[in-house]
Amino acid sequence: MMSGFETHEQYYGRLAVAEDVDVRTGETMRSHVYGFENVDDSTVCIAEIPAIGAAFGFVASGAVTVWDHVNTADGFILRTQRWFALPLGGRLHLHPGTRVVVSQREGFRGVRAFGGPIEPRGRLRYIDGCSDSLLCGPPLLGDPCLNHLHFPPGIEQTFHDHPSVRSGVVARGSGWCETPEGRVPLRAGMVWIIQAGQVHRFITTSDKLDVVAYHPDSDWGPTDEEHPMVNRTWVDGRKVDNTTEAHLGADVYGRSALTGD
Repeated sequence: MMSGFETHEQYYGRLAVAEDVDVRTGETMRSHVYGFENVDDSTVCIAEIPAIGAAFGFVASGAVTVWDHVNTADGFILRTQRWFALPLGGRLHLHPGTRVVVSQREGFRGVRAFGGPIEPRGRLRYIDGCSDSLLCGPPLLGDPCLNHLHFPPGIEQTFHDHPSVRSGVVARGSGWCETPEGRVPLRAGMVWIIQAGQVHRFITTSDKLDVVAYHPDSDWGPTDEEHPMVNRTWVDGRKVDNTTEAHLGADVYGRSALTGD
């Protein structure tokens, strides 16, 4: 473990709690990072994610059966390289030989979503010849998101940092994460956590590296006034003005306390 950066290869439970400042409200954002693996002991198989906020997960190997507040009966199976987002936590049953990481944004009601397997490369340019894809985007400007980052062979990133925590798992391949304190090897299935402000960079040599990363916030995303539906709704040849009194009465979902609508 290193200051501001840590990795885990054996894990079962909550690994970290990170606190960041929500730039929109000035309030504390709290993220919980969980890792569950039963590669060595397949009898360990039940994992509970508390109903305190949205949970973003990725199956690095094996498979999990997932239950949440919508599907409480038979669950559904997600296999290797699949991701999920559960609005209010959930329950996981790990099949033998499974590794799964879950990052949870406390107090945020997420959108239920599932996807994968992740693609060979990202669909957007990232720094220093890397690429990334937005797997689960923020439903509203500032909300959390889940991302797939791809590092081809021969990458030495520019040293950089982030204004909030980053957490996730090595999905495929291998490489290193380097900080001013040293260099740590990264291998498939390894959970990693980078605290806000920790200077770091990722490095690859002959192998590629794919990681899935949780962000607790974003400075990009739709707003009530700017989103694809309203932007392409025209009145008299122009985009409708969605800020007038006639349009302000919509009863939108997901912005109140977790116990309500």
